Amino acid sequence: MMSSAKNPFQWMYEEAARGNNASKYAELPEYPTHIDVELTSTCNFRCRMCPVGNLSLDRPAGFMSWETFDRIVEQCASQVIGLRFVGWGEPMMHPQVFRFLRRATDALLPTHLNTNGSKIGDYEQQMLINMGLDSIKFSLQGSTRETYAEMRSIDFYDDLFNAVRKFHRRRGVHPKPFISVSTTVTDEHPSTIEVFKRKFSPFCDQLSVGHTTFDFMDDVPEDLAARQTVEKKHFNPCPEVFDKLAISFDGTARVCCNDYNGTTNLGNINQFDLKDIWKEMTIVSYRKRLSEEDYTMPLCNSCFDYMKLTDG
Repeated sequence: MMSSAKNPFQWMYEEAARGNNASKYAELPEYPTHIDVELTSTCNFRCRMCPVGNLSLDRPAGFMSWETFDRIVEQCASQVIGLRFVGWGEPMMHPQVFRFLRRATDALLPTHLNTNGSKIGDYEQQMLINMGLDSIKFSLQGSTRETYAEMRSIDFYDDLFNAVRKFHRRRGVHPKPFISVSTTVTDEHPSTIEVFKRKFSPFCDQLSVGHTTFDFMDDVPEDLAARQTVEKKHFNPCPEVFDKLAISFDGTARVCCNDYNGTTNLGNINQFDLKDIWKEMTIVSYRKRLSEEDYTMPLCNSCFDYMKLTDG
């Protein structure tokens, strides 16, 4: 049985899901409610459905500098904008991840971390709890040890389950971080998904299962493309351009988190204020066209609502 704990980011997610693209365009907030901060574009896994893991990423790998992160916090502090350590890499690989987290929590910003769990041992677990991280998501693929290993090219399923269980026990009565477990599946049988849910649910506050999608990538292997079960239905409202920004490790803001190759450029946070980046003409154009139900733009044309499978 999962707990009734409240996700500190829940109101942001609910706001992003409110209305439709047209109403979101008409009522655009002055600032994003939250920002995805890519601490690094490097990862220790070789996941088949990820351009970092399958080595197809067409931009340099790197780590965010302290100066860039400090600038992000400075720009977000007055508006209490949530920071999610999410991007095309494993954030726990950044050598200064705890320094960055402390900077954000000292500024009283809501903080969230997405992780594959491989870099969170006993010491790291206690540090994340002690530093006041608000929310953490352990990310998987598949619903069994075999499908996880197939998609992530590593046999880490049981180790990850044990890490999640230990983290939940170590958190104990602490009010945070809110613990999420999320996976996506291809053509797996519903019974295996139910077993997965029963296995992980006692050790998290929220569990979600969606569809693994490959359409956003170039040169998708035929065996993977044929096993997709995602309904090719576009998000409406889009959870990206009306409520959130994505900032790459070098400080460049992108239209959305799916821009893994950095084809869009809204300006660099080191050179421009957040309020100006938020209203840059490229993202304004995306918002307008989405409000008119035009999904033909790059990024949007291959972006589908992959989480509509099952929750809880």
